[in-house]
Amino acid sequence: MRPHPVAKGIADAIARRDPPGLASALTETVRLRALLPGGAIQTHGREGVAARLVSFFADFDTVDVLESAGEDVADLLLIHYRLAVSQGATAWLCTQTSVCKLVDERLAVINLLCSGFREVNHDDHVAV
Repeated sequence: MRPHPVAKGIADAIARRDPPGLASALTETVRLRALLPGGAIQTHGREGVAARLVSFFADFDTVDVLESAGEDVADLLLIHYRLAVSQGATAWLCTQTSVCKLVDERLAVINLLCSGFREVNHDDHVAV
């Protein structure tokens, strides 16, 4: 995978915890299906999906994008990003990978797999 403007935009909006900014990259009827460590979820609609994606990171003091990348796979877009998050003195890493369908340059379908929050030392946040 390589740097990709859509992947960067999605990761940056999530890290900023910016639902309106994220919503601008989604179709009105977008569908999110996500497999999280706690189980599967499904959300529909631009505002609902944007709010749900941002809500995963709402309780953290900081959310930083360490890397983001994307790759076209025929008519789909593979998006991957790695985030460093912290709350007080505790730090975690989280990766999310999505297979997405684009319509008019916006995400219409998002099938997301999340690593969950993996506790690390603060110095483990180095981007690779």
